[in-house]
Amino acid sequence: MKTKFSYIILFLLIAFISTAAIQIAKECDATALKKELKRELRPDYKYDSSKTSRFTYKTKVQAKEIEVPLFMGEKYRFLFNTAGLPQNIKIEIYNKKIGHKKRKLLYTLEQKQDQHIYIYEPKKSRRMYINYTIPESTETELKGCMIFVLGYRLAVLKSLLD
Repeated sequence: MKTKFSYIILFLLIAFISTAAIQIAKECDATALKKELKRELRPDYKYDSSKTSRFTYKTKVQAKEIEVPLFMGEKYRFLFNTAGLPQNIKIEIYNKKIGHKKRKLLYTLEQKQDQHIYIYEPKKSRRMYINYTIPESTETELKGCMIFVLGYRLAVLKSLLD
């Protein structure tokens, strides 16, 4: 009797997890969105890394920070794809993490109508912090995702080729 009950619970748990995974995949096709950004790297930049951030909008404002370590002396390109977001979010890049006294705003992404790919090329290579501010929403179960791709161009190789 206990084993039948255990199998029923296991079956229900697997069904629930599968349904949740399918729902998340429908809301955000991260692979396709990342592929779009990788095309924007060519021909000068190489793919370094990416980060998919998934959001569930709530009745209060939320903030999420991503740390991006960069090597000094190299050129970088930050790419953002906002196509997976049902509502705009605020994206800012800082030189220091939240709470640091000498924190400076380096870049604010201004989202435009009918545009979902944004590019930022920092002047200096150093550790940077990307902040996402997710606005409050009255809609329940509103979800979305944000794709960030980092590309690099080796300054040493570029100078040798020129």
